[in-house]
Amino acid sequence: MKFRLAILAVSAALVSACTTASVASNPLEKRWNGKSAGVFFAAYGPPISDSGGALGATQYTWRGGFRGGRPCVVELSVSKDYTITSIRAVSDRIDPKGGPSHCEKTLDAE
Repeated sequence: MKFRLAILAVSAALVSACTTASVASNPLEKRWNGKSAGVFFAAYGPPISDSGGALGATQYTWRGGFRGGRPCVVELSVSKDYTITSIRAVSDRIDPKGGPSHCEKTLDAE
């Protein structure tokens, strides 16, 4: 019985130590999920806005990479330990030749 409790306690500790991040569904998420938001903002500049989310998370809106007068705009969900848990393009331009989108090029997610 004590062995089972010990196994359960160790399993619970291992599971609680895991970081949750959504499964990457696009090149931006593949590149940025699980990375520090500090690294993102140091490389591309500060967000234009932020708002509080559930469980201490923060939703940031970032705009940059202007080309032809139009920017790339993304929303980043960032956990309280400042890790990006999701990123999605709000304003982007698709490459008509099938290549990476403007935001993917701008944010090194090609």
